[in-house]
Amino acid sequence: MSALFQNEDDQSFARAMADKVAAIHEYFDKDKDGHLNFQELRSLQLLTSGDDMDKEQFVAVCRVLDCHPSRGISLNALKLTYAADGANIAKDYDTVFPESSATSSKTEEKTADDDVIEVGDGGVDISPDN
Repeated sequence: MSALFQNEDDQSFARAMADKVAAIHEYFDKDKDGHLNFQELRSLQLLTSGDDMDKEQFVAVCRVLDCHPSRGISLNALKLTYAADGANIAKDYDTVFPESSATSSKTEEKTADDDVIEVGDGGVDISPDN
């Protein structure tokens, strides 16, 4: 795995992804046992994709991820699902925690405004052109 994340930017991205997966796992782990049981994983799937999950699908997912269905999906197993092709942790995180995406959008807007330099009467813009 070290070859996959060789430089600092890759490692930062991997940490951010892992932090988002952990936040989602913790949010849906209502009984705080460290695993997502059928109802908890079903809730995650319904919220993020709109698709329902039946018990047979849950058992199949557990088996594929080497988790016992009586315990559920571990944090590491959920990380594996988000590492799979087609998974979108950023989208799911923003769906689960919409206030965080709203906050980051406001921060980005503020940052863009901070680049404007106005001086004198009437606020003449002397910002450098990019």
